[in-house]
Amino acid sequence: MTKVANALIEDVKVNVTMPVVSVFRAALGGLWVGGRVTLTTETVSFSANGINRMVQSGTLDVSVPLAEVTDVTVLPGFFTKIVAITTPELVLKVRCYRAANFAEAILAARDRLV
Repeated sequence: MTKVANALIEDVKVNVTMPVVSVFRAALGGLWVGGRVTLTTETVSFSANGINRMVQSGTLDVSVPLAEVTDVTVLPGFFTKIVAITTPELVLKVRCYRAANFAEAILAARDRLV
């Protein structure tokens, strides 16, 4: 399952000088990066789109093994809700349409591993 999404990524750097970026990064704990989130039988992965790759650098791709997922929650957001995917190492936050359905699909895929 692949969805158009935005992911909140902590260490992304913007290659364009805009003072407001540091304010958003401090307030949100990172920057929202546009791209695609993909759920497979073993991972949840985020990959930035081409436009974001042109203006940003740093960790633009994230892959989370389902076996490490300890919690998946749906958080409120503007226009679209946020799926928070928690592991002992990190929390990947993905903003997408039908967030509740995507969260359920992640949990179901994780539970099939056991």
